[in-house]
Amino acid sequence: MYGLRNSFDKIRNEIQIPFKISEKDGTVIADFLQGKSKGIISSILEIPTEELTLETYENYSHCLNLLKYCLEQELKNAVKSREEIINDLIKGKEFSEELIKEVIRYKPFKLILIYLEKDNQKAVKLLQKEYFNDDSILVSQDKYIIIVSKNDVSDKDIYEIYAALEKEFGRKCYISFCKIEEYKELKEKFETLKNNIDICLKYNLESKVYKENSLLLERIIRNSDKSFANRIFKEYDEKFSKLDEDLIKTIEVFFNEGLKISESADKLYIHRNTLFYRIEKIKKLINYDISNFNDAVEFKILYLYWREMKFNKIF
Repeated sequence: MYGLRNSFDKIRNEIQIPFKISEKDGTVIADFLQGKSKGIISSILEIPTEELTLETYENYSHCLNLLKYCLEQELKNAVKSREEIINDLIKGKEFSEELIKEVIRYKPFKLILIYLEKDNQKAVKLLQKEYFNDDSILVSQDKYIIIVSKNDVSDKDIYEIYAALEKEFGRKCYISFCKIEEYKELKEKFETLKNNIDICLKYNLESKVYKENSLLLERIIRNSDKSFANRIFKEYDEKFSKLDEDLIKTIEVFFNEGLKISESADKLYIHRNTLFYRIEKIKKLINYDISNFNDAVEFKILYLYWREMKFNKIF
């Protein structure tokens, strides 16, 4: 129940009837009864998120239904769940910092964006049961699950979450995540993670989990000058077109694993010697040794430009 407290002063001033509102556990949300406890009547106030207890003086009993109606109508649009507020924040809607602190009770915090082709509601239940406590906020939005959680969720935890979703649902799944220091960063960070997943989906990337800036170079190239990209494409298309599916998969995994041989071989489910063979084959075809850092940097830029033009068919 959020966005509620700021509405009570307005209602009290408009209807001029003293009242008190409490949650089921007795927590007082608003009290305009001036501390008096005698001659009180009560009723149930129904709002979108829960039922509250409404109290007023007996001498206002004839106005009780009117009071309930005014409160329920006013609060119908004012009261929002945590999930609704997160949805509004990533769309750019502004809320007071005081309200956001009620919703996200910790800083810094982790933002996790999951793309799952189907079964989002089932996935949310699984995640709530196995990985996230009540302090975390999970929002299902089309094919995406947005998670706001404490920053103690580790990279290893996120890889385990991917493995659990893949095992349980067997659907196409990508995850991108980041750490957020300030509430105002939420919309911008969400858009960055969404762009990462857009790139994953467009190119059907082999790796499935990405940090905020893992695809920074890809995002830069997507927004770069198309005439320059076209020149690179024309120069390298013949060479890059010789790369088969296995070699392209090898390139993407090898770069995502930071040019590490053992980790890349494990992710590709191949022997280290097979990986060395593929790297050598790429060198013969393109004339770049991607196991060498300097060659790898130049190769990746050229490859990403070529891939962008190839998929968009701008040539």
